[in-house]
Amino acid sequence: MADEIRLIHTGDTHLGYRQYHNEVRRQDFMDAFANVVADAVKMQVDAVIHAGDLFDSRNPTLDDILETMRQFSILKEAGIPLLAIVGNHEGKQNTQWLDLYAGMGLVTRLSAIPYILKNIAIYGIDSVSKSKIPIFDYSIFDNKDANAAYNILVMHQLMKPFAFGEWDLKEVVDSLPFHIDAVLLGDNHKHEITKVDDTWATYCGSTERNNSSEREPRSYNIITVNETGLDISKRNIQTRDFLFIPVHISKDSDAYEQIFSAIKEHDVEDKVVFVNISGDTEAKTKVSEIEEFLLSRKALVPVIKDIRMGTESLLNPSMKVSFTDPDDVVKEEMKKLHFTDGGILLDEVIRDTSVPKTRVDDEAETRIAMMLDEMDFSQDIPDIPIGSDQEQNNTLSSEELEHLNQDYDDHINSVDEGKFETTTDSEEADVFNDEASDDQADSKENVQDESDFSNKENSDNAAMKPRQYNLGDYI
Repeated sequence: MADEIRLIHTGDTHLGYRQYHNEVRRQDFMDAFANVVADAVKMQVDAVIHAGDLFDSRNPTLDDILETMRQFSILKEAGIPLLAIVGNHEGKQNTQWLDLYAGMGLVTRLSAIPYILKNIAIYGIDSVSKSKIPIFDYSIFDNKDANAAYNILVMHQLMKPFAFGEWDLKEVVDSLPFHIDAVLLGDNHKHEITKVDDTWATYCGSTERNNSSEREPRSYNIITVNETGLDISKRNIQTRDFLFIPVHISKDSDAYEQIFSAIKEHDVEDKVVFVNISGDTEAKTKVSEIEEFLLSRKALVPVIKDIRMGTESLLNPSMKVSFTDPDDVVKEEMKKLHFTDGGILLDEVIRDTSVPKTRVDDEAETRIAMMLDEMDFSQDIPDIPIGSDQEQNNTLSSEELEHLNQDYDDHINSVDEGKFETTTDSEEADVFNDEASDDQADSKENVQDESDFSNKENSDNAAMKPRQYNLGDYI
């Protein structure tokens, strides 16, 4: 191989992410990717490889789609091919956003069919959900050996032996019918590199900080291939600063004076600023006043975490809500609601801070699958009692059951026919309000009637048609 080949390995750009509901932060994510594109053009690399999660959402805005198209066009005009796979964030059921850009000649979507760049063959595997990893079909790579000097595989997964790995990298490499020299990864936002036997594996890191735990500089990789072999180096990206200001409030001191003095020691202008407050629990402070002070000093985003007001504050009967820790309040309130096991499980996954945002979908799918595996669908679901004990013990005759059935059908038909359609006319609105009150009262009676009907039905299974159960009844 006479010529040196240089590739940029980037990923997890999460374009369109309005972090902290801030439009400037959305633009920050686009600017970070634009910096990578500018570097690629300046260095005149041979290709840019994107390892998934191009967009933060499956439904990016039109602005995000068009701005991304503009960045892709810059690469095309410079004669630099863009090679990419689909991540878990932007992945759709069928046609992908990459297919749209590929149809315009802006992107090549990598697959089991190799993309040949001089004497390098580059393959790709789109993001695979955790539940489908054990059944992944490696045979799609059969007869795809390009006999290239170097083979590169691009994936978007959490891989072993890296932390939080879900798929064994050694298994992947050993299962392919040809040797892999390097696996270029996305999904983990932290830059990492290791070697499995004689195969390099590396995460390029995300191009912007997706949360406050990502404190290391953002980065991408430069892959260099020449006569001496394959080399991987890291290059940092200049991004907006995240500033962390710890404040410990001393007892019998002026809390605001301590907090404001600590803030004044730092240049907070145009930064995302996190103020973590600890210390004297008796000192009273308002989050809004600290936020206003930060904004007056031109901080872009103020984030206040008062760790004095954790779960312990919920034990104070005079304080039912902690502004700084709403998740704990929600958990307490949810205990009072009649959620199914499946609903509670999904809520736990969404609120579990140990589950990365990029893995919520896969984690929820996995836990629901495990729940279903443990269920015995041969057993009837338990009836959920509605109303008083006396009402639950009521029994109805067959004539009353038939009458209730007819009332229920009439009620449903009235809804389907638009009986509750909202009107904007002020005079009709008064009539609607009166009718709605009557309908709501009738509805409550019908709900009780339905419960009685269900209880009677369960007791007379031998004489009546067996009940049909839905999956939702169990979870």
